[in-house]
Amino acid sequence: MLRGLSIVILRIHHALGDGVSLMTLFLASCKRLDDNEDYRGDDEKKKIGDNNKGMRNLLEKGIFGILKMIWYTLVFVIGFIRRVLWVSDRKTVISGGDGVELWPRLVATANFELEDMKIVKKAVANATINDVLFGVISSGISRYLGVRSPHVLQEELQITGLAMVNLRKQPGLQEMTKLMNNKSGTGWGNRFGMMLLPVYCHTKNEDPLCYVKRAKVMIDQKKQSLESHFSYGLGNLVMSLFGPKVASLLNYRIVCNTTFTISNIVGPSEQLTYTGNPITFVRATASSLAHAITMHMVSYAGKANMQILVAKDIIPDTHFLAKCFEDALLEMKNTAMSVDD
Repeated sequence: MLRGLSIVILRIHHALGDGVSLMTLFLASCKRLDDNEDYRGDDEKKKIGDNNKGMRNLLEKGIFGILKMIWYTLVFVIGFIRRVLWVSDRKTVISGGDGVELWPRLVATANFELEDMKIVKKAVANATINDVLFGVISSGISRYLGVRSPHVLQEELQITGLAMVNLRKQPGLQEMTKLMNNKSGTGWGNRFGMMLLPVYCHTKNEDPLCYVKRAKVMIDQKKQSLESHFSYGLGNLVMSLFGPKVASLLNYRIVCNTTFTISNIVGPSEQLTYTGNPITFVRATASSLAHAITMHMVSYAGKANMQILVAKDIIPDTHFLAKCFEDALLEMKNTAMSVDD
């Protein structure tokens, strides 16, 4: 505990668990600010369906739904394998690569209001917060590249993000008792798959909501595939057959062949205390990746903080990058409100 700043920093090895496991464990140590009772999760989150709902709805559509699942899985799995083996993003001013995980780092935070994200979400039919987040990232990166390398940036330039996907049946944070019971299917540990999410940069001024619309179409297709389950199964298979060195090499290659990492954890909607101290924000990040930019968003009490960790020799103006993301959301919000009017 840093008394002067009232900050608690927890440094935990990823081998102990993924973000969902560790966040659930941390919140089990917290109490509600209003009544000092143990935090047991938000009631509204307990009513959310499950992570297989989209796949189940697809299967309920019959043979056509099954064929779509097979097609998308085939396309995205082939793309995933190609990324592991030889396909790489075109180099830009935000590209990392072999050895970058050892470079000095800078950190900045993009601060969002969840209400702003919900306004944008309502403006795009059937969109989710994740759709809005990825739309913001697409727009923000386009803004940043347009300033850092305006003469190099090409319309529809593709860079690829690596998204972490929780594979547990229940989305978001878990109930602690079930999390510690491996037979429940929720299970403690690293139970996430990887998903490739392409970003297309744009140099022309256009409707800001188009970024969200494109993100929704792409993410919907990903949800109808088994790409994240394949990546998790592939990792386990390689680990079992060839050991941790080969498995680590495959993970390292796909990081080197993509441009950034993104994850999103839904935190509590109410204010909490930790050891009697009110919590004003919760932020998370992960180090030792060969990406020059990693982004982790955590929502808490109506706000969402996206922690941006960069290699400082590649992205020296971290706070400007964070502002590009914040301005992107505000522009989308203003456009959504003008549409409603």
